[in-house]
Amino acid sequence: MNNIIRRILLLFLYVLFVSCSAYSKKVNLSIDVPYPKNDSWKSISMNASDSFHIANNWWEIFSDTKLDSIMEVFLRNNYDLKIAISSLEASKALSKINGSGIFPNLDVSLLNAAAFGPGSSIPDESYGLQLSSSWEVDLWGKLLSGRLSSLKEYESAVNHYDFIKFSIIAQGVKMYFNLVESKEQEMLSKSSVDALQDIFNIVEDRYNQGVRSSLDYRLSLSNLLAEKANLEKRRMIVDNLKREMEIMMGLYPSGTLVSREHLSANLPEIPSHLPSQVVENRPDIQSAYNKLESAKFSLKSANKAKFPIINLTDYTGAVSKSLEDLLKGNYLFSQVGEVGARITLPILQPGKIKANEELSKSKYNQIESEYEYTILKAFSEIENKLSTSKMLDNQFNALDAAYIQSAEAYNLAKDRYENGLSDLITVLDSQKRMFDTKGQMIAVRKMLIENRIDLLICLGGRLSES
Repeated sequence: MNNIIRRILLLFLYVLFVSCSAYSKKVNLSIDVPYPKNDSWKSISMNASDSFHIANNWWEIFSDTKLDSIMEVFLRNNYDLKIAISSLEASKALSKINGSGIFPNLDVSLLNAAAFGPGSSIPDESYGLQLSSSWEVDLWGKLLSGRLSSLKEYESAVNHYDFIKFSIIAQGVKMYFNLVESKEQEMLSKSSVDALQDIFNIVEDRYNQGVRSSLDYRLSLSNLLAEKANLEKRRMIVDNLKREMEIMMGLYPSGTLVSREHLSANLPEIPSHLPSQVVENRPDIQSAYNKLESAKFSLKSANKAKFPIINLTDYTGAVSKSLEDLLKGNYLFSQVGEVGARITLPILQPGKIKANEELSKSKYNQIESEYEYTILKAFSEIENKLSTSKMLDNQFNALDAAYIQSAEAYNLAKDRYENGLSDLITVLDSQKRMFDTKGQMIAVRKMLIENRIDLLICLGGRLSES
């Protein structure tokens, strides 16, 4: 019995050594990746010497302490992240299951006399211990290729988890800035109510003196009440966003979350040099490449299915009068089986084996195309975000200049109205234009922040050149 166990252990260590040695080898794949010619991009100059990777706590580039404290709770409690972790653990277990065929099977059975069957020479009051083993000798590397395919699938799952985690965190950060923008819009609406109230007070005073008509009175009051209704709408949006953010943080939606009241005007700068190879560091692209490696190993395994299958089997057993004697080694007798070999050659399954090869080949070609397309889409995403950033900057600068002019126009119209040199319509129109322009500036500033976050995702998590 000891000899059998020793042989099995030696076979196990041999297979483990072979599998670990083979897994350490890099799989070379010839992929025609559509990199930009001469490593140059349309939207920005390039420098291939720079390197990028996902930075921990990347949201700190926005220099918002309230965001930092919120994300600390978010990372600890977010349910989407917990689900993603569970999915990754399931992928790990599945990889172990699919890759376990390369190792020997060792079974131990504890039997009583009834298990030996009627008419056997075994005494009625007896117990038996049987040890059996089987192992498919992987001479052609079929099982090893299958195991490596499973391991690469798990690597793909790990990288996919990194990308999912990055995306979920990005959604949380965007939600936070959406809340801040809504609060700033609420405060702007409150300022508009105050300004309209000021105008209404002037009109009401003049109306009571008989200087202004009821038309001005009703028009100013109508605008004031409409803006008060808009203020309540803004407050409702803020309240809903607070509760939604609290749920994402795994907290009870009480609507008491505290955030900043103004969007930061200081955004992280886009580096002047971005290497095109940055896409290789993106977790989703790494995941796609791991899937391609897995498909290549799976194809190798399918190609070797036509070769003979060699199985080694062995068994040994012992019988004793009592379970206690059996465990102590006091046997009535023992039985040892010799190592047996069985060779199986697939003969009547050539169509099935060939079809399986073709299936694996088609899957490999599909995953190869998906990998190349993923890289091409990554380039497109980066180009779009870089281009959008420039246009948003231009839009914000134009709105900033327009706001200055509209504010001057409003103040001038208000003074002229108070002096009886202008009508109320001009005042209300200039005031509305001023506040609308300010609201657009707030919205564009949030879009600039979201664009930076999207660019971070496109670049794999870092805007700095280190």
